[in-house]
This record gives sequence, C-alpha cells and structure tokens, in this order.
Amino acid sequence: MSADALQGARVDLIGWGWRYAGRDAWSLRGVDLSVAPGERVLLLGPSGAGKSTLLHALAGLTGPDAAVTGESEGELLLDGAPARRGRGGAALVGQDPQAQLVMARAGDDAAFGPENLGVPPEEIGPRVRAALADVGFPYGTDRSTAALSGGEQQRLAIAGALAMRPRLLLLDEPTANLDPAGAALVRGVVADLAARSGATLVLVEHRVAEAVGLVDRVVVLEPGGGVAADGPPERVFASRGADLAARGVWV
Repeated sequence: MSADALQGARVDLIGWGWRYAGRDAWSLRGVDLSVAPGERVLLLGPSGAGKSTLLHALAGLTGPDAAVTGESEGELLLDGAPARRGRGGAALVGQDPQAQLVMARAGDDAAFGPENLGVPPEEIGPRVRAALADVGFPYGTDRSTAALSGGEQQRLAIAGALAMRPRLLLLDEPTANLDPAGAALVRGVVADLAARSGATLVLVEHRVAEAVGLVDRVVVLEPGGGVAADGPPERVFASRGADLAARGVWV
C-alpha cells in the first residue's frame, strides 16, 4: 500500500494549553482548533509561539509519562481520542535529518518505525519498498545512511514516517538544515505527498513562499496564547501579512 491509500485523521483542540516542566509560563494556552481529515495546514507564528510544541503533542510525545514532560490543560484529540493514546496514528519528521536516522542501512531505517509498532514482519518489507518509492529514494534498501546527502537523508526520514502508515503527518521545518538543492528535493516530495495522499498534513515551515502552495489553510499561533488567524492562505496573508513579517515570520 502506498501513500495514496492513507486516510486522514481528524484533529481537535479545545481550550488546549501546554507548560513545560519547571517553567512558569505557558508555551500555548487557549488553543481552539479543528483540522478535518485530509486537510493540509501550514502552522505559522513568531519564534516561541509553540509551533514545534504543538507538533510534539499531536505526535503523542508530551505528557507526564512521555518523552516531553509538563502540564497540559483542555483537550487535544486525534480521531476523538487523546493524542497520547494514538501513538502510531501520527508521524513526526523534524528539522535535522541526521538526528532522525537510527540504522546503518536505508531499508533498516525505514523499517524501524513499523517494527516498533509491532507490524507483522511479512508486511514490513512491502511497506518499506512502497514508502521509499513514494519519496523517490534513488537507492536500494542496502544503501548506507552515512553515504546519503542531507536531502536524501530527509527523504529517507519521511519514508520511515510513511512506512508507519500514519493518518496524520507532521513536518517540523523539514528543509531548515538543508542546502538549496536538498531543500528542493524535500519540497518536491512534500508537494507530491500533499497532492495525492489522503493523510492529514500539518507543516511548520519558515520559508512561507515555498510552502504555501502545498497547503489549503494557514493557522497562526500567538505566543503563550491561542489561534491569532485561521483561513485560506490568501486571506490570512492579506489581513496579517505585514504583522507577521514585522514579527519575524517570513512572508
């Protein structure tokens, strides 16, 4: 099964907030937001607005017994259930491709996520081959991950996420640490996935002009607060573009 068969998840945040352990200030608070299955959302906001925090929460990585500890309030739901219970329904790809690769061979790395989810062994190989094809990975499964360029590493990281068959794909500035050629490779992968995958997509990307064509909705977060703007890209940028640019968001 390829990325075409992914079915999107629904995301609902109701008065949601998050405060990291040991901190007085809330990173996010009073966030009310719904994302329909299959929507493609660009998440914007000034530095410190909590964009990465929200992606980590959607991936089920925050909570008292999770990788990121702290205090939450309100509700954060993935298909109607708390996101922390739905690990495996969401997959997160971050900024640093080297930090995301854990195995020496490309095929083993793409198989790492499905293996941890307990996918039957006979299903993992087909998933890995389909995911590598979906991202246009130019080598075989035996390719050394150390021999890959930055853009190729990030494509492999996205393939590993797709192999888990997530219904929610979270991309946290996936081109931030890449050179222009590598960034172009990864943008091409994301554009292709956005065009034909049914998975819900939430993207954080500072290169707004290059990302806006991948999405159908823009959500702007307010530091320490809720949603400052929400709507089609052209409407949000017409009403808030100057303010966003003044606050360091590349518009």
